[in-house]
Amino acid sequence: MKDNFIRFLYAVDVYLLYLLSGVVSAAGVVAYYSIRAALDYGSIGEIADASAFVEHISALVTGKSPLVLLISYIVVVFVLFLCFALRRKSVFAYVGLSYGRFVSIISAMLLGVVLNLITYSVISEKAQGTSEISAVLVMCVVLGPVIEELMFRGVLLKMFGAACGTVAASVITAALFALTHTEPVQMIYTFVLGVILAVIRIRSTSLWPPVLLHLSFNIT
Repeated sequence: MKDNFIRFLYAVDVYLLYLLSGVVSAAGVVAYYSIRAALDYGSIGEIADASAFVEHISALVTGKSPLVLLISYIVVVFVLFLCFALRRKSVFAYVGLSYGRFVSIISAMLLGVVLNLITYSVISEKAQGTSEISAVLVMCVVLGPVIEELMFRGVLLKMFGAACGTVAASVITAALFALTHTEPVQMIYTFVLGVILAVIRIRSTSLWPPVLLHLSFNIT
């Protein structure tokens, strides 16, 4: 009983690290553009209107949510691999993934992003200003399901499963997955989606079916 409680708390800690990575990423982006705005104002002169300065920062930060997501994904993967490395374990072996296949799929996705970026640049000069944002959006749409499934239906589902069983783990991970989405309506259908993804993960004994389902859900 005590061991199960410790496993449960460890799984909660991993989830909190996941949330923390998003907060740190958002804070980092806001801090960067705040400093950039201050430097812009510094080159122009004294800040005459504080509200105008805040509006200037908001204008810079607006539309950077894909960048925040991308940075948070990078931080999540780094922290996840670091946690497992400190315990001398492989995250791929833990969730039942092939390292080679994982790297090849991610590489193919990144190649698609690069091709998208090149295509935007070649087709139109006007697109050059938005090509970076487009590439980040594609990376988030494509990489998001992989990272989220690695975390929720990979690591957390197995951790909570060891602590309280697969049925409870499916509900808990679906609820935690829903909590990462702030809009109430979105939280409802992401909870249902989370349960479905967990069932598919358990029944298929593979992480790739829920990844592909999540990917197709995001694209459509």
